[in-house]
Formats: sequence, structure tokens, C-alpha cells
Amino acid sequence: MMKKLIYIIGSAALTTLLLLNFSGCIDESIDDIQPSTDSTSLTANTTIAELKSAYIGKLTRLTDTTFYDRDSIIIEGVVVSDDKEGNFYKTIVIQDETGGIEVKLEKTTLYNDYKRGQRVIIYCNNLYLGDYGGLIQIGSPYTENGYTQLGGMQSDVIINKHVFRKGKTMVPITPTTINPTLLTPSNLSTLVKADDVEFSSYYYVASPGDTTRLTYADKAGGESVDHYLKGRLLNYGTTLVVRTSGYSSFANDTIPSMSGSITGVLSYYNGTYQLIIRDLKDINFTNTRF
Repeated sequence: MMKKLIYIIGSAALTTLLLLNFSGCIDESIDDIQPSTDSTSLTANTTIAELKSAYIGKLTRLTDTTFYDRDSIIIEGVVVSDDKEGNFYKTIVIQDETGGIEVKLEKTTLYNDYKRGQRVIIYCNNLYLGDYGGLIQIGSPYTENGYTQLGGMQSDVIINKHVFRKGKTMVPITPTTINPTLLTPSNLSTLVKADDVEFSSYYYVASPGDTTRLTYADKAGGESVDHYLKGRLLNYGTTLVVRTSGYSSFANDTIPSMSGSITGVLSYYNGTYQLIIRDLKDINFTNTRF
């Protein structure tokens, strides 16, 4: 009996040692592993458009009485944002067939858990709706200098009570091809594409003959920058810009001098529609300028 016990213990120890050695060989830098299991069995009972309709123009707490015909508020959407290159920060953007919304989370490297195409369930009870410059968002409130405003859901404990991955397979989203008439609130926080466009200017106009190329943003100063778009046939005027964070990995890259198509998440700030690209692959400028 004693020999058998020693044999069992020895085998278990050897197995553990082999597992430890094997796990040390895993390349954890790989970031495109699919979620292996669903993290919820919840199903949506509210569309994103319905949810946004509950916003009353100031911080709005979502409760079991927000909608008269349901106790819980559950939305489902597909992730269309990506913070890997730093142009999105502490936020994911999801959309369903009715619209999109920005979900604020107080953490970074969200692309590890919420990849493009990942289905996500949000249990909205006790979360808040707010807006930033007119863009409706969902998250948690925080108070600073006596002023309460919308912020990200604090800590994994809170996030895990409200945000769930659903499904093992990524769902590709086809961007909506926009024109000036489709720059509307209903298309905010959704994936869109503008065809046959170019940047209004791609070099500094500081002095005659100065052809210093413009960059996407100001990386040295950490400042975001807007660049206006214009269409070959469509007049966007001053209503649509490509906005890039000074903390993005491509902030110091020069903007292209060609024309073509650009894809991004449609955002908004105080009267201006903003196109937020995920990375430089969202820009396909291969044609000559107009």
C-alpha cells in the first residue's frame, strides 16, 4: 500500500512538473486567440437605440423602472473599436442593427478581451447614460472637484457584473457607406466608410513654399488633431474630420497625399462629426488627388 501511495504521489509530481515546463513555452504575446467559452447566458431585451432614447440630457441612472415593460435592461452588440494602436482609450464601441454606443471601462488593453467582431452583452441596470460633447455613452459616475460626470466602470469586479463576452466566433461588421446626409445621430458609434475622399490639406501652410507634411497628431505634445475630409463629388464642408489621438502609435506618421476610402467609428463633438480610425489599415488612399 505504501509503495502504491509513493508511486501515485511521484506520478502527480512529475505531471505537475511537466505541465509547468510546458506552460513556460507558451507564447503569451499572441493576441488573437478566440474566447474559448461564453461568459453569460443572458440575452438582449433592449436595442441600443431604445437604450439611448432613455437619456434625458443629463446623467441618467438605468433602473428596473427605466422602461415600464421590463425589470432588467440588457443590450447586445458587436465590438467595432480597437484600442491596440492607442486611438481609443478606456472604451469599447459596440453596435447592433439599430445603432451603436460607447461603453466606458476604466482599464486599458481592452483588445485582449474585446476584439473587433466580439459579441458583447451589457447588463445595464445601475449603470448610467451620459454624454460627452453630444455623444451618448454608458458607464459609471464619478465626482471630481464637486462635479459628477460619467466615467468608466471601475475595477474588474464591476465590469464583470455588467459586461460579458458572448460567442466563440468573431462577427464581421460591414461598414455603412456614408455621405453628408448620413452624418446623423442615428449613425453615431457605428462603423462607417467614406469613399472617394481626401484630406483637405496634407502639408503645413506656414509660409510660401513650405511643404512640411502634416502628421496624424502631435505625439510630442500628446495632443489630438483633427484633419478635414473632402469628397470628390460630395461636399462634407467642415462637418467631418478624422480625429487622431496624440497617444496613438501612428500619431507621428504623415497623412497620405492621395485619395481613396477611409473606414472608422463615427463619433461626434459639439457640432462636428469625427471619424476615429482603429489603425492605418483603415485608410486606403491609392488614387491621385482630385
